[in-house]
Amino acid sequence: MGYPFYKYSGSGNDFVLFDNRDESISLTPSQVRNLCKRREGVGADGVLILNKSTKGHDFSMRIWNADGSEAEMCGNGSRAIVHYAYHIAKLKSDTHFVFDTMNGIYEGDIVDKSNAVKIKMTELYDVEAINVSDLSSKLAMYLNTGVPHCVLQVNSVEDVKVERLGSVIRNDVRFPNGTNVDFFEVVDDKNQVLKLRVYERGVEAETLCCGTGIMATAVTCAKKLGWSGEITVHAKGGLLKAIVDKKLTELYFQGAVQMMFEGTVECGR
Repeated sequence: MGYPFYKYSGSGNDFVLFDNRDESISLTPSQVRNLCKRREGVGADGVLILNKSTKGHDFSMRIWNADGSEAEMCGNGSRAIVHYAYHIAKLKSDTHFVFDTMNGIYEGDIVDKSNAVKIKMTELYDVEAINVSDLSSKLAMYLNTGVPHCVLQVNSVEDVKVERLGSVIRNDVRFPNGTNVDFFEVVDDKNQVLKLRVYERGVEAETLCCGTGIMATAVTCAKKLGWSGEITVHAKGGLLKAIVDKKLTELYFQGAVQMMFEGTVECGR
């Protein structure tokens, strides 16, 4: 049986999205891996499932990584699924959505009815719960913005061997469930501009953009450098914005989303 799908990209972080409001889709880890294969499947960093919410919200989101593991949260996946809910599924005319994930409840807004989506990041915990100061000669911080992140400041992100070093840190014994690894460079301290490259747990490679990583890095800059307000982030997949307040209670992530194409796929075994 073939399943309709939509291929999405959030600043280069790409997904296969299924609308499962009729509860017809149940994917195995093997099927997820096959879908995400670049040369043998649709190809993606992950798979998104839009379900009916059992908590009275607009919908529920589930996200699987390319290795078949289920993730707690994904910032770019959230932007993609909110875009789908408004522009394609047309769940409602209102541009504000509330949805639940494995762990938390999130809010998303269509910006000016365009392809830009703004997500309110509601999870922030385990800030500096694990000491990572030995991993960088500059700033370093561990925290969880829906998924765990180890944020490391470097002199130049272009000089970092992201996949080699990221893999080593991701599997360090101090992280019982593994961690994403964010390498950032301060470009302009006064105007709060940074460059970011991310090694993503579950993809087990560098991705072009990571929403929870952008927010983890923005929070690190807020705590360690005193930044607040709008932060400009140059990711490999494009230009994005993070917005933080001094109390770290209002955290937002914004950027453009693109629906690349749609089709039907046999998921196999």
